[in-house]
Amino acid sequence: MTRIAIVDDDPLLLDAWRAALADRYDVHTFRSSADAERFCERERVDVALLDLQMPGRDGLELLRVIKRLQPEIEVVIVTGHGSIAVAIEAMRAGALDFVTKPIDDPAAIVLRVERVLERRRLREVVSAHGPETTLVGNSPPMQRLHKLIERFADSPAPVLVVGESGTGKELVARALHAHSNRCSRPFVPVNCAAIAESLIDNELFGHARGAFTGAATEHKGLFEAAHGGVLFLDEIGDVPPATQVRLLRTLQEGEVRPVGSTASRSVDVRIVAATNIDLEKAMDDGRFRRDLYFRMSTFQLALPPLRERGDDIGLLARRLLQRAALRAGVGEKQISAEVDAALRRHSWPGNVRELGNVMEYAVTLCDGAVVEPQHLPPYLYAEGKPAGVEAADDLVYRTARDRFERSYLSSLLRGSAGNLSEAARRSGIDRSNLRRMMHRLGIDAQGRPSAAVGDDDASAEPGE
Repeated sequence: MTRIAIVDDDPLLLDAWRAALADRYDVHTFRSSADAERFCERERVDVALLDLQMPGRDGLELLRVIKRLQPEIEVVIVTGHGSIAVAIEAMRAGALDFVTKPIDDPAAIVLRVERVLERRRLREVVSAHGPETTLVGNSPPMQRLHKLIERFADSPAPVLVVGESGTGKELVARALHAHSNRCSRPFVPVNCAAIAESLIDNELFGHARGAFTGAATEHKGLFEAAHGGVLFLDEIGDVPPATQVRLLRTLQEGEVRPVGSTASRSVDVRIVAATNIDLEKAMDDGRFRRDLYFRMSTFQLALPPLRERGDDIGLLARRLLQRAALRAGVGEKQISAEVDAALRRHSWPGNVRELGNVMEYAVTLCDGAVVEPQHLPPYLYAEGKPAGVEAADDLVYRTARDRFERSYLSSLLRGSAGNLSEAARRSGIDRSNLRRMMHRLGIDAQGRPSAAVGDDDASAEPGE
């Protein structure tokens, strides 16, 4: 049964909303953030309704805490002091919706919860049509990988996942979690390269109250958020040397010491780390500790590049095509034999991520039920053309390219809530290139049309 948590210091509101929701959902109410946090540490919650202004920890801070505990939870921020700035901050922190009190009719909150759950179901349907949630592939390299995942899944030992960018290293980490005896506990992913060097210790290990100016309350880090489960450290090769020392101690001792604290805390966390850089070279250059490498790589899993996966290319292309079609709100599409051949010829330097972008492009251009070669990006279309034959008229190409890029970037930026770092991570596009594309296509950081978004403007956008 869908579980709802309501956090508000107004007992009358809690009673009214519980009465409105209880006949449909498993409802739990809390008058303090501390009680709600303790509940979320023990129990799965599907939707949380959080009052913004409460004694002690406010709704935004609680939002950040429970999203670390349960990344899949849907959160609605509720407040009597609504503002655009607060709404934007809430969305960036992971809230799905934002409502303003008073809500005179309790039935309105039922409708709001139903809409949140419907959006969640839609997202799950979309995800089910793409490899973002499933490690897809039947080729010999992938069959070997599946067998190793099953063998390694229940071990508490760390796993190092290596492979080119875009091959799906996070999927391997999620598969290890899903097949393990920790599957009911948290899976906490973190991109180490996306966290500023000055903040990474605080994010991973937490901080004590008073550890630095502004640290008014204790902050639990991601290790504690992942207690009992799996912590996925993506781009481990970008962790600064000082943090590598602390990671090594945590792996050796099974405990963390928050920044500014003199006491350590025990944690039961399985580490899965990933990198696309050559750690052997990084160790030779003194950028990565050998003792951390050997401690972290008890098991190694190597992801094959897409070009070595044979029939998986067509299988993945069809899955990604249907996912893109569903997201675009169009009917199912097929791939012609000519397109299938063109996909097999390509070397796929961007791997599965590049293939996903190609399928997005094809859905944007294809008005019919079958994707043909002319619906592919020109560089793919040209690879199958005889010498001397133009791949496509330059004007048609530029128009098609801009049409696709504008649609893709708008969707990407909206899905990233204007956070350019997050958009760059999702797309694999460098942030500086992303800003240039936004300027060229006239799109602001929220994915909206803009008369001019130059590099200076884009760099000043919130969420960087």
